[in-house]
Amino acid sequence: MGAMAAMVAALVVGLLGFLLFQAPAQAHDHQIPKTVLKKEAKELQTGHRVIESSWASASGDNACVNISTVYTFELPDGTFNYPEVDRVAAGSELRVRVSKRQRPDSFSVAAYPTIDEHGNPSGQGRLLKRSLQRVVVDGKTVAWDARFSVNRPSRHYYLIAEGHWQDREGCNSDQYAHWSFHSKTRA
Repeated sequence: MGAMAAMVAALVVGLLGFLLFQAPAQAHDHQIPKTVLKKEAKELQTGHRVIESSWASASGDNACVNISTVYTFELPDGTFNYPEVDRVAAGSELRVRVSKRQRPDSFSVAAYPTIDEHGNPSGQGRLLKRSLQRVVVDGKTVAWDARFSVNRPSRHYYLIAEGHWQDREGCNSDQYAHWSFHSKTRA
């Protein structure tokens, strides 16, 4: 009986040690998520540039650190920094994969038909109709796909994606980022 009690006591101490020294679970990782433009399983391009972002994290003593950044698109020659174009068939379904477990509170994709002489998005931008779907691996959410279609033939799609996440770990602020992509439909 004494050996059994010692074994149970050792098991309880071990379990308590594991639980006490385990890192706390995070609702999200306080990192701006990486994005990829995909067609089916093929990765077309990485979210080229974060245009603007604002991200918060708790810093202890009921304080928060908020890092806000505005990026310039301009290259040294003064032109906008969109990714190289990827060509797809008109009517293709594309998706922006957002590598973040936490579901975005909002996510939009705007398409511009042209760029100006400096390469900035130009013309009437329009929000594309999109659906948001969870990406699950081994039963766990690993990312979210914003799915949309590019329907007009022979058209450039200068895309700006924008995602928002509410911080849920003490700062309660809106966290957001923007990314750019570029595709063109074939005739």
